[in-house]
Amino acid sequence: MEKMTRRTMARRAATGILSIIGPGASPGNAGAAAPRKPADFAPIGVRFELPDVTGNPFDYRVNDVRVTFRRPDGKTTRVPAFFDGGAVWRARYTPPLPGGYALAGVTRNGQTVQPRAVERRAFTAGGRPGSGFVRRDPKNAAGFRFDNGDPYYPLGHNAAWKSGDTPDIPELFAKMGAAGENWSRVWMNHWDNKNLDWVQGARNEPGVYSLEVARRWDSIVDAAARHGIYFQMVLQHHGQYTTRTNPNWDDNPWNAKNGGFLATPQEFFTSERARALTKAKYRYIVARWGHSPHVLAWELFNEVEWTDAIRDKRESTVAAWHREMATFLREQDPNRHLVTTSSDRNIAGLYDAMDYLQPHHYPPDAVTTVTAVRAPEAKRPVFIGEIGPQGDLNEEDGRFLKAALWASLMSDASGAAQYWTWDVVDRKNLYGHFRSAARFLKASGLPSLVGARAVVPAVETQAQGQVAFAPGGGWGAAKQTEFTVPPTGAPAGIGTLPSFLQGDTHRAMFPGGTFHVAFRQPGMCRVTVRQAAKAGAKLVLRVDGAVVAERAFPAADADTAVDVTVEAPVPAGKHAVRIENLGQDWLVIGRIAFTPYGPVLGALARTGPTGGALWIRRTAGETAKAGVTGTVTVPGLKPGAYEVVWWDTQAGAPHSRATASVAAGKPLRLRTPPVTADIAAFVRPAKAGGR
Repeated sequence: MEKMTRRTMARRAATGILSIIGPGASPGNAGAAAPRKPADFAPIGVRFELPDVTGNPFDYRVNDVRVTFRRPDGKTTRVPAFFDGGAVWRARYTPPLPGGYALAGVTRNGQTVQPRAVERRAFTAGGRPGSGFVRRDPKNAAGFRFDNGDPYYPLGHNAAWKSGDTPDIPELFAKMGAAGENWSRVWMNHWDNKNLDWVQGARNEPGVYSLEVARRWDSIVDAAARHGIYFQMVLQHHGQYTTRTNPNWDDNPWNAKNGGFLATPQEFFTSERARALTKAKYRYIVARWGHSPHVLAWELFNEVEWTDAIRDKRESTVAAWHREMATFLREQDPNRHLVTTSSDRNIAGLYDAMDYLQPHHYPPDAVTTVTAVRAPEAKRPVFIGEIGPQGDLNEEDGRFLKAALWASLMSDASGAAQYWTWDVVDRKNLYGHFRSAARFLKASGLPSLVGARAVVPAVETQAQGQVAFAPGGGWGAAKQTEFTVPPTGAPAGIGTLPSFLQGDTHRAMFPGGTFHVAFRQPGMCRVTVRQAAKAGAKLVLRVDGAVVAERAFPAADADTAVDVTVEAPVPAGKHAVRIENLGQDWLVIGRIAFTPYGPVLGALARTGPTGGALWIRRTAGETAKAGVTGTVTVPGLKPGAYEVVWWDTQAGAPHSRATASVAAGKPLRLRTPPVTADIAAFVRPAKAGGR
């Protein structure tokens, strides 16, 4: 579903002709070991002049300028050059080896040319090596790895554009890097002067780019390198080519009404001219910023599902465009950056040519949604590229962010769930949540743990608590409508259940859900409704077929935000609780809870044969003055002695340490410290002779 409201929406001096243009790439990798072999050194740049160039200098089709560097091992590397104003051209290159490099030649359209004003033709690469570019892990289809072999586990949040009084992106990257974050996502959008060929207050001919915008991107790429951030450069966004969802089509310079050449947004994906101009733009982007390992990936589109082409059922056309552009980028990019897009995984063929998957979610419950991501089943990396709470994102106080972050660390995703609202993070100073998670990953070595998979450990507490969860999906058809609720937490499959419970208008999409429960004592089922459709709805709760509670939501002038909880008593024993909507149209389910049911504490874990990590929280989601202890049973570890480090998630530091042992054929059993809100832990083999 589209988000409930529109999302909260140092120029570098020239350093000469052949010079270092940025700092050495830092590993920026939470949990990574020291690099095992050099993979890259500080980028170099060559500046030269070609005074006799004719035609559009930005368009590689008429001015394909390339530079060849001779490496220390005698091999040569050829990289695309880019126009930088006047008669000036530049090329940038990240050396993979230490030693001497030399400018070996320049060509234009395949023919050797003699550049002018070349002040320096040789330099030496040295100093501290970086980790290289991020690749898909050849030994783990669901993971990422640097060129030097170190694992890369994305942890961060979005920083898509300059938003209000929030610092600009380079300043945000500094704060993010200081908090241990190593990932972000930046849009090439026009409203904060970051789109090369769509500049507010100016009109460029198609295929002509703003050098002011380009130099702004220079500062973003340089800041990413300085602060250890690997970011997705989002090349297109849905608003450019939609008339319906966050539309910018009316202002698009390619719109025929504005003097452009596209009669409709849909033509962007089919017009030969549009596709050729898009490739020329991408080639310039590759030439100017493709040298940087800190560009994690080229993201072809943000949420392409909201474009008019997809709304008009042209999925195959959009998927073909993605394949064409991914192929082109790989042909032009000498460093073979990853390529992805976002976000709907249900568009046939969309991800065929993508290196990894990028779903976006704005659910009522973070834990249910993030734990439903299973990268091993996709056979390529998957992590949530945007996440935030359903409803008003500005009301977030950090609780949703923290739950999404820690639950995702314990999931089968290839990276953390990446929070969307960067202005909220900055304004409310929520960086501490990222700092704690980054320190935990580094201390635990979780990204390097071989064979780790998500598990749901059993927890025993003296008192009973509740099991609470929410549907993890948005608008859509339900693939599963019957669930068994275990005492350990959310039922299997709930992460894909739509949160929109349909009435008569679309009843076939989601007619209702049945939850099989087993109460040790009489209890309650509580269902919270967050929103009701304009046409009205009616929530009905049944226990073993009998109606025990209902609530009508009358028709109104518009869809209505509500916060209403409907309760139904449930006797002790096994029962079937059914949730239905017998009204005219949809309602949004924000929470389903059964109480008293299960332990006071719930646990998520990611474990392998030699260690693992856990996150334990109070099932009611509250923070209590008095801590509760429990016993956690963790499966999957080999027999032996282990060290257990309990982690204070608020302080971002160890809470306490303990030892434990696992006998042959038995699970690991741990007694928790008192838990007032939540606590994490990691488990690793005990060192001989003690810690």
